[in-house]
Amino acid sequence: MPASAAPWLAAAIACAAPARAFAIDALTLHVDEVVAGASTLGGVDARLVLGDAAQPSVSIGIARLRPGAGQPALRQLQLRCASVVIADPRFGCADARLDAGHTPVGPVSIALGGEYDTARSTGHARAVIAKLAGGRLAAQGRYAAGGWRLDGQAAGLQIAALRTLLAPWFAVPEGWEIAGDAAIEFAASGRGAPAQAEATLALTRIDLSNAASTIIAEGASATLTARLEAQSAGGYALDATLEGRKGQALAGPVLLDLDHNPLTLRAQGRLAGEALELTRIDVTALQLIDAHGSARLTLGAAPALERARFAIDSLEFPAAYTSLMQITLAATDFGDLVTSGRASGTIDLAANAVERIALTIDDLSMYNDRAFFMKHVQGEVRWAAAAGADVSPSWLAWTEGGAYGLSGGASRVEFVTRAAGFMLLEPWHMPVFDGAIDIRTLAVSDLGGPGMSLRFDAQIEPISMQPLCRAFGWPEFSGQISGRVPGVELDGNELRVKGDIEAQVFDGSFVASNLRLSDPFGKWPRFFADLRGRGLDLELVTRTFAVGSITGRLDVDVLGLELFAWSPVAFDARLETPPGDRSRHRISARAVSELSNVGGGGGGVTSALQSGVLQFFDEYGYDRLGIRCRLESDVCLMSGVEPAPNGYYIVKGRGLPRIDIVGNQGRVNWPQLVSQIVSGMASAGDVVVE
Repeated sequence: MPASAAPWLAAAIACAAPARAFAIDALTLHVDEVVAGASTLGGVDARLVLGDAAQPSVSIGIARLRPGAGQPALRQLQLRCASVVIADPRFGCADARLDAGHTPVGPVSIALGGEYDTARSTGHARAVIAKLAGGRLAAQGRYAAGGWRLDGQAAGLQIAALRTLLAPWFAVPEGWEIAGDAAIEFAASGRGAPAQAEATLALTRIDLSNAASTIIAEGASATLTARLEAQSAGGYALDATLEGRKGQALAGPVLLDLDHNPLTLRAQGRLAGEALELTRIDVTALQLIDAHGSARLTLGAAPALERARFAIDSLEFPAAYTSLMQITLAATDFGDLVTSGRASGTIDLAANAVERIALTIDDLSMYNDRAFFMKHVQGEVRWAAAAGADVSPSWLAWTEGGAYGLSGGASRVEFVTRAAGFMLLEPWHMPVFDGAIDIRTLAVSDLGGPGMSLRFDAQIEPISMQPLCRAFGWPEFSGQISGRVPGVELDGNELRVKGDIEAQVFDGSFVASNLRLSDPFGKWPRFFADLRGRGLDLELVTRTFAVGSITGRLDVDVLGLELFAWSPVAFDARLETPPGDRSRHRISARAVSELSNVGGGGGGVTSALQSGVLQFFDEYGYDRLGIRCRLESDVCLMSGVEPAPNGYYIVKGRGLPRIDIVGNQGRVNWPQLVSQIVSGMASAGDVVVE
């Protein structure tokens, strides 16, 4: 019969004492169904055994319990008490046991005890689950007219088993893995609604990861202590402290090494409904950070950060680099920096995102094994997330700096940065070896995005070629590089240089024009340029590249140059004696041999050098020399200064002794030609003529 069971059970117990006068040994009650709010009990059997025993007993069986919509059903519940207290006004049981044969986590057994005094309206109760998720849970409570109090402790809980236990009510996101141990102590008290509550959760040996491996913990241990206290105006005052002392934790690009930088986070504020106002937040990590701030959050199904502000009193390197920067930079040339120094500043957040950053940098130094270094950096960096936001200027200054073999002295740069943009405010004088690059314009927008654009122009003050060659691993030669770069623009995915770059080398001039770079930030960049050299001193050139000795002047054109992943795939190259050159034209025996090998006539020339009258000379006169290679599909289409019988002249001789070098290969495999030239340059000494 559907009805509330409370009146029936109360009546049975209340009648127990007078019932004995009528020699009643037991009372049995059966109810098919009991509805209490959203809960439904089915198949309820209650039995109170009196008899002649001094201590009556009770047992209640419930076939099924449905707590409410969306909650898992329980079956085969059995409550037994062998020592019922029925001594009006005291009612209770000192030692009871509740067994549930079928629950979402398997059979459960709970030891219970308690008593209620109807005259005083006071009572107490206790419950112990000896086996719960690998551990033990105990709770005890007291009730009186002045209020109630509940205390409990759980120890030795295994989180993996606890996850299974809570699965019907709380689901961990798919793909998450978590293991470790947990313990908790809790207490709450109040009159009706809770007036105050506090809990301490201790987590040890925590291993955790999400599906994307962006949140990871390894061997972590942490303690969370929280206290809530009701306020007269409504809501609760909150005071919580989180302490991490062991292990490592990763959240996105932030890595915390709790063994070396133990963390303490304390938050104080007010909780009202789903609104959490944190009026004071203190964050301290040893040798890493000391900060404080405030925040407002909205809790609920989709928690959100409405606003927050943090003041960073101290951010210390190298821990700041390791914890906050290294993962982001790991795939770059700056992923293994050695750092020192400190910073301070403020961070403002709104709507789950960073809104503003203001940092002051103090004596920051950094370097790595790839010759990148900056020493004694000072500065102020101000950034805003909105593209149109007002933001104060930023500046950086350092005493020395260098990268990729290039180095220079003190420099200072002033700029403004907001959203994904950067703009130079003043010309930037950047020393490089004995010269400098004076950057007059540098502006970037949508950095890293599909609409990224760049504007740049600079003046190159003369820089000696010798240190540049050493930096790039080239053979060293004298001269200087200088000139104007009137504009660099990034259009879509192509970087273009407007204007020419000039270099004074080998006592002549070199000009690079029509420079552009496609996919500059991708794995397979394409570089295009036209290169022109005029009046180069051949004696300096050949001395530098060790291909024998040649005197005279040389013009060079490398037009339509195309590099794919920085390897040549196309060009039209011409090297030849300038028209009307009146300088002394002499060529050594070794140079003759090298040039003849390039053109394919090496066997005959070498034979000539080793026989007859030519064997008595170390150098020879020439009228003109030159060679042309047009690279297409890994093949060089070869020609020389003019046609010759059975080929083309690479060197056309003049005077006595005279020697001609005639090439007879019109098509040469490019990789083979490069290998041949490199081998020739690597060999030592001139050709020995016997």
